[in-house]
Amino acid sequence: MNTIFQSIRRTPYQSFTSFLILFFTLFTALFFFYLTSFFYSILTHIEAKPQVTVYFKTDTETSDIVKIKEALLKSGKAVSITFLTREDALKIYRSLNKDNPLLLEMVSADILPASLEIYAKKPAYLQEIASFLKKQKGVDEVSYQKNVVDQLLALTDILRKLSLAVFLLLIFISIIVLMTVTAFKIALRKDEFELLRYLGASHWYIQKPFLKEGIFFGFVSATGAFAVFYGIFLSLHSFLQSYLRGVGTLPFYSFASYQLSVWPPSILFILFSYILVLTFGVIIGLIGNFLSTSKYIR
Repeated sequence: MNTIFQSIRRTPYQSFTSFLILFFTLFTALFFFYLTSFFYSILTHIEAKPQVTVYFKTDTETSDIVKIKEALLKSGKAVSITFLTREDALKIYRSLNKDNPLLLEMVSADILPASLEIYAKKPAYLQEIASFLKKQKGVDEVSYQKNVVDQLLALTDILRKLSLAVFLLLIFISIIVLMTVTAFKIALRKDEFELLRYLGASHWYIQKPFLKEGIFFGFVSATGAFAVFYGIFLSLHSFLQSYLRGVGTLPFYSFASYQLSVWPPSILFILFSYILVLTFGVIIGLIGNFLSTSKYIR
């Protein structure tokens, strides 16, 4: 550690530049990582709800509804279909309006429609299922959230590609900056290194302090980026909580069983985020200094 601090004191401005570029890279990476994970979780949350609901006219026979249900299941485009009879609809209505006796007296099962709640295998099937249902006998209304799902799919895909492009660009810039800064430090100590080589020092012996310095900068930058990001996140927590009221727990991709939730962020997810950004920081710092020392230390 003394060697690292001595190197920083010798070139404070260059060292600060290395820290700053790594900090910015890792903070941006953490931001896009969380944003992409959040939108993917929102999409999964919406897809878990009935994606197409079809309401039938009150005079539609149960046998006709069952035929439509079977046809959809045979098509292979629906994961599951729930058939709600008029009696089921009345139970739901009574549950929703249990505090209003006047509304309960005015409604009976005869005036409520039977319905099918359909879960599509893929969002792409929503339009096809809706078109099929609109052509069927006895159908009164078809309700589905195609636009919402399509917009979220497009947004998630854009975010994923954008975050990858930005992250790769920032990694490239970070490595170039680290190589330039390290090359400058090597040039300042050129005579010292030549003397060490004359005394029999190996290439690895001279290179090792720079690699340790790269790891150190990666660690400090990652920790700083993580602290600042979650500091901002906690300051906005009240606003986000009121905005996302009713959404519930959003698991991180398919890892709900491991208690990894994006919202509200679980302790394990926060720890996973830190380990991830720390790993990237150390790897970038190590690669940048390794490439530079391999090139300029002879």
